[in-house]
Amino acid sequence: MSETLLKTTGLTKTFGTYKAVNDVHMHIKKGAIYGFIGRNGAGKTTFLKMISGLSTPTSGEIELFGYKGKDIRKVSSRIGCLIESPGLYGNMSAYDNLKIKCKLFGINRDGYIEKILKTIGLEETGNKKTKHFSLGMKQRLGIGLALIGEPDLLVLDEPINGLDPQGIVEVRDTILRLNEQENMTILISSHILEELSKIATDYGIIHNGTLLQQITREELMHHCSERIEVVLEEPKRAVPILDSMGFTKYQVVNKEHINIFERLEDSGRLNMELNKAGIMVKEIFITNEELETYYLNLTGGANND
Repeated sequence: MSETLLKTTGLTKTFGTYKAVNDVHMHIKKGAIYGFIGRNGAGKTTFLKMISGLSTPTSGEIELFGYKGKDIRKVSSRIGCLIESPGLYGNMSAYDNLKIKCKLFGINRDGYIEKILKTIGLEETGNKKTKHFSLGMKQRLGIGLALIGEPDLLVLDEPINGLDPQGIVEVRDTILRLNEQENMTILISSHILEELSKIATDYGIIHNGTLLQQITREELMHHCSERIEVVLEEPKRAVPILDSMGFTKYQVVNKEHINIFERLEDSGRLNMELNKAGIMVKEIFITNEELETYYLNLTGGANND
């Protein structure tokens, strides 16, 4: 069983009468890339600030690395975070920006900064001032700053927001490298589900401060994968036919729908076999649901802000 690295119970943050985060129960496994999905204003940043120790919850509990309450201070150094834009010294190089934070942490090891620069893909920037960096380079340097002190949990708030396609790829590759090579657990928020779907192992979907769903990559892909949809009366009558044809990956969705997640090329033969058995098929077609559509349906549609 995977070790739970972060757990929140009833975590809530209010500003006056407004509940920015409302009774959130979240759990993140060690080694996961946890995609935290929500529109702008859904409560993502407020939640991330609380678990990073930058904001105090109104109520509820945070458990990190097995520590709770005031004891969390003992493990605060094991969290690295990039929340909102990275605070960089524009007239300094990437190396010197990292060097300043290393001094604050009391780190003075040979090759330490060079290793971080290589990890984030900025080892060739030399003396170039960070004010001349692209937005993607600045974001990667922000991640580099968050890596100082070798955190076990990396918290990234919208790190791909506003980036061009090249910048998105660079940040994505950096995150994957940290997870795979350093076995780092990463909590990354975004409002762009399609991008997170390329790296996340688990997802939490937040809307109006409420965590609507926690779901694994496999479960999400199952919901959105290409499939045969059969519309018919009394789907239960079709189950023996599916079994006799060797179908195993199917789901009776409701009183009229069956979804089949395999052998898409056999939809015609299936239709024929069902007709032979006297089962009237209203519709049979191959479809898939876009991740974005799934998310919008879950949160009440594109216009429900």
